[in-house]
Amino acid sequence: MATNYQSDPVYIAEQILQLTKANFDASNPQDDLLALYNAKIQLQGLCDNLLQNALGGLEYTILLAESCQESSALGFVNSLGVSDIIGDGKTTVEELGKASGADPRFLGIALSCLTKHNYFEEVGGFGTQVYKNNELSSLLREGHPQSVKDAVGFICDEGFKATSYLLEAAKPASSEEKRLPAVNLAFGFDKSVFEWMSDQEWRGRRMGKAMQQLHRMANGNVVTDYAWNQLVSPVVDVGGGIGSLELAVLKEEQNAALRFTIFDIPKTIENAKKTWAVQPETASSRVSFVPGNFLAPSLDETYIPRGQPTYLIRHVLHDWTDEQVISILRNVRAAMVASPGHKFPFRSDD
Repeated sequence: MATNYQSDPVYIAEQILQLTKANFDASNPQDDLLALYNAKIQLQGLCDNLLQNALGGLEYTILLAESCQESSALGFVNSLGVSDIIGDGKTTVEELGKASGADPRFLGIALSCLTKHNYFEEVGGFGTQVYKNNELSSLLREGHPQSVKDAVGFICDEGFKATSYLLEAAKPASSEEKRLPAVNLAFGFDKSVFEWMSDQEWRGRRMGKAMQQLHRMANGNVVTDYAWNQLVSPVVDVGGGIGSLELAVLKEEQNAALRFTIFDIPKTIENAKKTWAVQPETASSRVSFVPGNFLAPSLDETYIPRGQPTYLIRHVLHDWTDEQVISILRNVRAAMVASPGHKFPFRSDD
């Protein structure tokens, strides 16, 4: 939904107030999920517009440039497990330093940066350097039901470092030179990012958890946004990861007849099987797993299930170059029109 951008801060503030009252009033909740989603997007645009006009171009540009520092502070305290160390009590910066192995001076700076954004609470006011968790910082705790600890770790590590190499990645390469994505340059590897993560087990585990956390947020309305029960099973989820989508869809009674086949690289399938091993049998019995590689040069080498009634590609294509996307789609199309019953040399179900 396009935002009606204006240069008058008062007008923008009034628009924000009207939009908030119409969609976020607790006494009269918005029941149209699409309207609520659009309202959130519009609200973000209006708030950004208000900042631009209230601060002016110079201050806003510097604010945007310095946002990398706040991202770094969030990633720093998240990687050290500060929220888990604090737990349900309160802790001094010195105690946090001893428990995390980090210099308390750096911790104090990072925490001061984050308290400005309402993460953590400095007990007794500014300068005490005694902190406790609040609603926002608790989202960084490992056991929190809405934890985004792994998602923040992934974004502020692989994601953040990759963006710092955009200039190098954008430089023209000679015809003999292999052009590498920014994340490859940042971490110094020459394979796909998913293979690289799979080789480093802790990164692979974090990536799986991060995708589950991010998809839990993105999947909030996924069950009601689409008539899943009208699909013909089995549904082959190409690049389905650990099956975060299926975790949401199969919880709903109206989808009881659905069956899914999750297709991904072997290491991800191993992690998917571990995730589904602890799910209720009523759901896990409707999910099967096939390892393979949708970028392999031929259909036989991909091991994509052939001739199935439904294929799904979701949150996948944006990770690849245009040429790779064409290869993925070409392989999936070939699998769709091929005869079923292809024999796989290995199966993760066995």
